[in-house]
Amino acid sequence: MLYSAFPHMLKTASKLYFCAILPFILLAGSAAQQDTQPPLASAANDFVQQILSRSGSPSAIAVTFQNISALAPDAVESLQNLIFTAFRNSGIRLVKAEQALAEVQITFSEDWQGYVWVASVKQGSASQLVIRKVARPQRTTSSRAPTLTIHKATVWQQDGPILDFFQDKQNLVVLEPGQLSLYVNDSGQWRPRQTLGVTHQNEWPRDLRGRLQVNGGQINVFLPGARCSGNISPPSLECRTSDDPWPADQGSLIAFFSPRRNFFTGLLAGQTAGASVPPFFSGATWQSNDVRHWLFAGIDGRVRVFQNDLATAPTTLTDFGGLLAAIRSGCGSGWQVLASAPTDSTHPDSIQAVEIAGREALPASSQVDLSGSVEALWTSGKESQSVNGVLQSQATGKYEAFILTVSCNQ
Repeated sequence: MLYSAFPHMLKTASKLYFCAILPFILLAGSAAQQDTQPPLASAANDFVQQILSRSGSPSAIAVTFQNISALAPDAVESLQNLIFTAFRNSGIRLVKAEQALAEVQITFSEDWQGYVWVASVKQGSASQLVIRKVARPQRTTSSRAPTLTIHKATVWQQDGPILDFFQDKQNLVVLEPGQLSLYVNDSGQWRPRQTLGVTHQNEWPRDLRGRLQVNGGQINVFLPGARCSGNISPPSLECRTSDDPWPADQGSLIAFFSPRRNFFTGLLAGQTAGASVPPFFSGATWQSNDVRHWLFAGIDGRVRVFQNDLATAPTTLTDFGGLLAAIRSGCGSGWQVLASAPTDSTHPDSIQAVEIAGREALPASSQVDLSGSVEALWTSGKESQSVNGVLQSQATGKYEAFILTVSCNQ
């Protein structure tokens, strides 16, 4: 789950489910047909009452709107109508600015936790802000049969934070904020083998993230402002100050990571060197038939989907969390994205598989509910057929390293 910048990051910046905007519109449009006000109508009324209480309930108000969220135009229009109705029901006349006793500029925005409505109220030389947070509509059950099933297997649990991990049949390597812990398989149990210190010159940023890669026994560790390399056998690790780009997924997506924050800056390296996208928490890329896909979970709460060319305008999706990872399943189109939900760190997280079809993201699995917030999610395994994840349990406070795999539904 990310928020902190996403919280872990915002756990904050911060996770992904998919839901259509249609339920949002239907709720607004059906207000007059309900005995009990639907959530959006109630939120609109409360918002208007806050505005009026701050402004002394002037009898004539000029209201204008701005939308900087990913809401569709028809959804924005429905919201505007709800707010207009709430003003009128309170006995307020809606007039032009030159006739108004107060001017209200309402902006529809959003963060990782939901929508944010901001009203700037101006009366003469005085101005003040009214802010209302509104939860996103709950996901509706899709009539589309799930393409695949997600399977979760716990690898390791411990009290201290886990940034990333690697596992094969004989070795478990756990990256922690100040060390790299190596374990060996002893009759099916992981037995401590050695602990290697991670040295660094600068203070770690808040909500530290890290990336671990092990290839043929060689270890590479990527941390904000630092890079370490070594071997599993004999155990060794050397660290240095570095601004080297990180692998953002298992494939060819390489990007620069902010040394003082917990997200990628948006400047890409490797095969896409010189290209840039808005800053993001996680990304993925894969080739499906003749189409190259790139996904970036931005720090602004939007997932941007590029196809074939990073220079073209992306498709923008919302209702994702900040962590996503591509997985090669062989189901459906062959590739899916496992994404966290847009909750904050006070609520348990969930993971769902989605499939990118043209300019749409379609649910490909049922959601898997977790015991806490997701802290990390990376593509892993042979031919990108699994995803490594880390969560912190709300019940125990412990950190858990786990692996996600998928199977096709017949």
